[in-house]
Amino acid sequence: MRKIPTFGNRAIIIGIMFLVLISPQAGAQTRITSPYSRFGVGELMFNQSFRNLGLGGIGVAYRSNLSVNNLNPASYSATDSTSFIFEATLLSHFYQHQTVAKSQQGNFTSLGNLSFSFPITRWWGVGVGVKPFSAMGYKVSSSLNDPLFGTVDFLYEGSGGINQLFIGHAFRPFKGFSVGFNASYLFGSLDRSSSVSSDSIGFFLVNRIRSQRVNDWHFGFGAQYEYRISPDRHFTFGVIFGPELSIQTVESETIRRMLPGFTRFDTTSFAERESGYMTIPAYFGAGVFARINEHWAGGFDFIWQNWEKFNVNEAPGNLINTYNFAAGLKFRPTAQAFGGFWNRLEYRAGFRYGQTYLNLNNHPIDEFGISFGLHMPIRRTNNGINLGFEFGQRGTTDFNLIRENIYRINVGVNIYERWFIRRRFF
Repeated sequence: MRKIPTFGNRAIIIGIMFLVLISPQAGAQTRITSPYSRFGVGELMFNQSFRNLGLGGIGVAYRSNLSVNNLNPASYSATDSTSFIFEATLLSHFYQHQTVAKSQQGNFTSLGNLSFSFPITRWWGVGVGVKPFSAMGYKVSSSLNDPLFGTVDFLYEGSGGINQLFIGHAFRPFKGFSVGFNASYLFGSLDRSSSVSSDSIGFFLVNRIRSQRVNDWHFGFGAQYEYRISPDRHFTFGVIFGPELSIQTVESETIRRMLPGFTRFDTTSFAERESGYMTIPAYFGAGVFARINEHWAGGFDFIWQNWEKFNVNEAPGNLINTYNFAAGLKFRPTAQAFGGFWNRLEYRAGFRYGQTYLNLNNHPIDEFGISFGLHMPIRRTNNGINLGFEFGQRGTTDFNLIRENIYRINVGVNIYERWFIRRRFF
């Protein structure tokens, strides 16, 4: 008798391929198109994994042995003791901006989260991955008539974002109860540019770029308790918490000018300041997820974060606290792998509503979203392809503000492989 170990070769190969693809993307500066991303750290990239997007973004109490839920690190303990899970998401966002008089559109596509999960022991699970924390991308222009210089044009642009590389551990000290933590390394750059020009003869085009690089650790904690009534009926309660932390930043300022008739900028000055700090505020969340039977499951979340405490080098960011309510429901006609194609699909729907950290013209900017999702399992495996869609809206055209209609589309793949299994040959 001969025993040969197998190690989930397909998952490892595909995982390496995605790591190669995402390595340049992780440090790249994703360009979104939202004027609201001008403030704070940009547009916060909430829980947009392919499973959770279709459920309204819920995840505080969600746990599964077939997927990776990095919103609550306690869920890593749900991984089977002989399994290896890999997930990746491609996301596309389409924006429609409207004021009382004008409208415009924009979009971007990029790789989203890349996640792995595997067990160390039966009571210890690990999650590893990379995902966006925030993204910045805007272009705003204005002009005025000056009696001396004529028409003066101002252009404000922003780009960049913050990414997070996380590694988390979950422990199950006794049946039904799990605790965990994520250690996330935040990295990236937020770049804000302002330019001024005029049609007057001899007027220089002047451009100033202020960059803020982020490199530091951030931590989050979670707990879940699962109460089983029967194999197909159980309730899970979850909480998450992240303390207020000051992360290290380095700021630089570049001033350039372009002479009339030229097409290239000349750098007139560059200055890099000493390391400073950005305060990432504390957050708290709670949720419930229930599996009613083998067909129906759903839950809801509430998350709050103290963005009033946000500051950069002790300069307040003038932001307000955020909150978000989310609810989701999923339905699977049959759990049998040999059922018809449409019966084997998992259908998801969700809703969320919350307050962003923006308060413009003395009016808080709210946001809501309606989402739908679809999981298509691959026959005779636990692998699958996932589709998610959300329509969201942020802001209003009243009070001289901008209303954004947002269309989010996610395409994801998850691979579930048996690991650490010894196959026997006689």
